Amino acid sequence: MRASFSSFLLILSIILLSGVIAYVGDFLGRRIGRKKLSLFKLRPRYTAFLVSIITGILIATVTLLVLSAASEDVRTALFGMQELREQLNSLNQEVIARSLELENTKKRLEDYQSRVQELETKERELQNSKAALEEQTRLLGETVAQLEKQRDELQQELTSLRAELARLRSGIVAIRQGRIVFQDDEEILRAILPGGMSEDKAQEALLAVIRKGDQLALQKGAGRHSETGQAVFVPEEDFRQAIDRIHNASNDVVVRLVAAINSLQGEPVIARMYVDENRKIFSQGEIVYQKALTIDEETNIDALLGEVLRELNAVGLKQGILPQEGKVGIISASNLTEVFQELESIRGKIVLRAVAEEDIFTAGPLRVRLEVLKEQTPEGQATQSEQGGQNDTA
Repeated sequence: MRASFSSFLLILSIILLSGVIAYVGDFLGRRIGRKKLSLFKLRPRYTAFLVSIITGILIATVTLLVLSAASEDVRTALFGMQELREQLNSLNQEVIARSLELENTKKRLEDYQSRVQELETKERELQNSKAALEEQTRLLGETVAQLEKQRDELQQELTSLRAELARLRSGIVAIRQGRIVFQDDEEILRAILPGGMSEDKAQEALLAVIRKGDQLALQKGAGRHSETGQAVFVPEEDFRQAIDRIHNASNDVVVRLVAAINSLQGEPVIARMYVDENRKIFSQGEIVYQKALTIDEETNIDALLGEVLRELNAVGLKQGILPQEGKVGIISASNLTEVFQELESIRGKIVLRAVAEEDIFTAGPLRVRLEVLKEQTPEGQATQSEQGGQNDTA
């Protein structure tokens, strides 16, 4: 606003000054014309022209001087035009150069932007690769952890196998030296317990069986466990199953404590528990076994009785009588001697039979009495044991 007012004042001043100069020039021209004055020996008419010309020159000169004094731009336009042209040309050249530089810069910028896009794409790919590598690293870490766990388990298993190997070697040595307390699957003891007991009472009864087994094992040379102090160890699973079977049984049961492995002298015995229903198999006086035989001079009575005892043992096992030391039958020595003597004195066909001396149950033993019948059983006729529904040995 201030610059516009100054310009307006300058223009107004120039107009007023030009008017004053024109007035003075006109006034002088008229005076010269009236008085017919002459300048430079010119005619008055030409002198008046000269004054008008000088007046115009003065107006232009004063205008230029005032404008030059008032504005630097006017001075530059009047006296620095060439320099301005040169500067303009220089600026034009610089603009062209800058334009070229700008074009080059734009191209470089486009290249940079393209490279930036490529780098961003590569960065995304690297991020994806990084994520994949991290996932692989995590999976590898889990695999390493699993392998280390397997290695530890294998080392523990190896240690256990080495210990087992050492134990087996010592067992072999012990077997060679005869230092086995109980052999694998050898019965330690058996007990008959009432079925249907409560679980607590069944547990107490089984613990009593184990304590008795401890005493027997210690008497035979077994050692106590370093932590529990027991000579007989029964796995928890077998123990719980035995309790359940006793609790659920409706009749008396036979509980057998059996060595699970060969037990060395001085070591605790690892045992299993077997629970079987103690059912009646033979009644007192019932024929358990009978066989038709022919006795002559060449008959070996010892071999004959041995074969009969083996067959009698097989009958007991087949009927479900639990063996003791691999045998189920018991015959008194006096009865066996009597039968032996009787067979030595007989020639011809006879029937040898075994009769139960008492009620015989699953727990055994198969206690029988041998009898020799001189009457021959007709060929094809069923024996008394077969008629009673029992399994006989031919």
